[in-house]
Amino acid sequence: MKKSENPDKLPMGKFLAWKTRDISAGTMNVIVIGYLTIFCTDTLGMNAALVGTLLMVSKIFDGIPDLFAGYLIDNTRTKWGKARPYELSVIGLWICTVLLFFTSPAWSSTVKTIWIFVMYTMVFSIFNTLLNANQSPYMIRAFSNNQRVIAKVSSYGGIISMAGIMGVSISFPLLMAKLAVSTAGWRALILIYAIPMAVLGIMRFFFVKEDSSVDAGTSERVHFREIAKMLKRNKYCLIYALISGLYQLSTGFGAGTYYFTYIIGDISKFSIVNLCSIVLLPIMLFFPLMMKKIKVADLFSIFSGIAVLGYIIVFFGNKNFSVVLAGVLLTTLLNLPLGYLGTLVVMQLASYNEELGLPRMESSSSVVAGFVSKIGAGVGAGLCGILLGASGFLSSTSGNGVIQPESAVMMIRCLYSILPGICAVLIIFLSVVLRKMEKELGMKNK
Repeated sequence: MKKSENPDKLPMGKFLAWKTRDISAGTMNVIVIGYLTIFCTDTLGMNAALVGTLLMVSKIFDGIPDLFAGYLIDNTRTKWGKARPYELSVIGLWICTVLLFFTSPAWSSTVKTIWIFVMYTMVFSIFNTLLNANQSPYMIRAFSNNQRVIAKVSSYGGIISMAGIMGVSISFPLLMAKLAVSTAGWRALILIYAIPMAVLGIMRFFFVKEDSSVDAGTSERVHFREIAKMLKRNKYCLIYALISGLYQLSTGFGAGTYYFTYIIGDISKFSIVNLCSIVLLPIMLFFPLMMKKIKVADLFSIFSGIAVLGYIIVFFGNKNFSVVLAGVLLTTLLNLPLGYLGTLVVMQLASYNEELGLPRMESSSSVVAGFVSKIGAGVGAGLCGILLGASGFLSSTSGNGVIQPESAVMMIRCLYSILPGICAVLIIFLSVVLRKMEKELGMKNK
């Protein structure tokens, strides 16, 4: 007799193919969020406050694309599936990223400002929006709406994603120290990552198909009025969106490059921090087991509390690299649940929508959080530039040879510790509210 196949088994080939785009898109985020501001101030010679304002204003344009992206995907029906066709956006994502860092310092201030604004908007408002919007509905259909399998993909996949992204986080500052001393060096540096990552990013589209049976009997179109009802009646959708937004706000400050350039005094040590973060990866292996006893929202609270402690250590560590390293490792723990368990929350939000008599709307539920996340990231990047400018930060085309005033040094320290620490505290309180949704769904499923 043929042994029945375990429905909760995770197919290794599909699993590895699935993670390719996550690594590609994650690499883009590391490069653009972490290094665009310092590229603009220290290579292009742009005013820090101007750059911050530019990035923040760009996020105003994210609202309309995000809302339309969820509506578009929820109503897509093609031979490739519902969400899979939008994977092709990863190509446009990398083309615009390359063009972003190909800005020339010889251009006029007006041309540089317009170019940075347009390319940054294309990266995040168009292509990254579509990729964020298709992530959850694609995963749900790729793995047949099996929550246990999706939990494994999210948890074990987080290890693959973090390992790949950490490889970039470790290598980029090292190559930056050697290459990013000129415009040509920056261009070479970006191409080193962009070309292979664009190829890697498109592999998911070719190797991971959607399970059409997931949509059986649910061919009705989703209308904007249902999305409006969801926003009005499903308060947990907004709570999760705020949690995501605060998390992205904390990472969006992107002050690590400034901290290690002007406080620690050696940007290459930023690679050591990212290298040491690898020791945290095995924690992801225990998430499926932990989630049998601990709710996802509780994981958010626990890891946020640990991050708060880490940010306090970083602030008081100041120039002491060893102390700062210990603190940063604790703050990095927050990335694990918030960065990789979002699809599980989206599944719960979709189930809660059904309890309210609404369509599931996985994509629309996801893009609400994605919209607020990008607002958070944009505000973080904007505040970084604006607050640095207000503190007297000195921009230059000659890089880190400038001695910054004490006010700018203190602001860099706050941007790397105090402000993200406040975000983590707020996440704790919001996670307590989100837990109520998991409790309600759990009681109804008994």
